[in-house]
Amino acid sequence: MVPAKYESPYAGVGHPGTDVYRVMDLDLDGVCADYTEAMRQWLVHAGRMAADTYPDMRHYEMTSATGWPFQSVEEYKQAHREAEANHLYATMPVIQGAPEALRRLADEHVYIRVVTHRLFVSGQHQIVVSDTAKWLDDNHIPYMSLCFTGLKDTMHATIHIDDSPANILALRQAGEHVVVFDQPYNRQLDGPRLSAWDETSVPKLMAWMDQWCDDSGK
Repeated sequence: MVPAKYESPYAGVGHPGTDVYRVMDLDLDGVCADYTEAMRQWLVHAGRMAADTYPDMRHYEMTSATGWPFQSVEEYKQAHREAEANHLYATMPVIQGAPEALRRLADEHVYIRVVTHRLFVSGQHQIVVSDTAKWLDDNHIPYMSLCFTGLKDTMHATIHIDDSPANILALRQAGEHVVVFDQPYNRQLDGPRLSAWDETSVPKLMAWMDQWCDDSGK
């Protein structure tokens, strides 16, 4: 769903009647979409996990956390591949409050660029891309660009929101400003931190963007 104010191909580049906006690189899984719960539900439905099992969330990698039925990375990738084929990305739960907060940010002239590393399993890219776009539209999440990359530290933005410890560290090492979306597996990282999508999220993010733009002289 592209916000109406961005439908012009010249939006944000100084043309008369357009708005200049700030770029927010937005991760999906663990930030807007509940990948962990979606994968758990799929495994339960497939008969590979007990319905009352809730894995340890203190480890980002599922092969390192207790409670998941994976003994190796290959076992995890195979289960993930099967879940993808069953449209995991089109049906996963949305993290509460995310669509509403993101629509408010779009109204504040924030250019939302979705950046996700969902193409890490080969052979099913068409399903992943189309299901991701469907999920974004179904949940009325505004965005201007949809990027699939594992090299997030090569993309410059005013602000990045991510949950992955590895991505957060790589982005910060590249000199990027990152807001940590709070999850049990990233509590060891310094903030700034967003604990949820709620009524305080937009003011916090706008204040951080103002601060970082002022610091950089932009």
